Amino acid sequence: MESKLKHLTQDDLDNIADFFADVINKKLLSSVESPKEIESMDININVSYNDESEELDVDVDVDIATDELSNLSNEIVDNLIEDSYLELDEYINNNFRE
Repeated sequence: MESKLKHLTQDDLDNIADFFADVINKKLLSSVESPKEIESMDININVSYNDESEELDVDVDVDIATDELSNLSNEIVDNLIEDSYLELDEYINNNFRE
């Protein structure tokens, strides 16, 4: 059984968002042959924590534009995000559990 989350501060939420953005960014960049394939990329992460229910909610929205030669599909992006959630879970377990 997982231990419960410690009380999360705004700094904690910011750290979680920064970590998650970094993971997604690295995975996306490593999935293309050249970073030049990515014309623009916007990663929006919304992290919220409910003190009463002690629930952490992490939503991500990735808006990415690639050049016409890129093989980076929406399906690949979705899979990378799913993989990133696994790393996020591990990060939270290692840093924000009592």
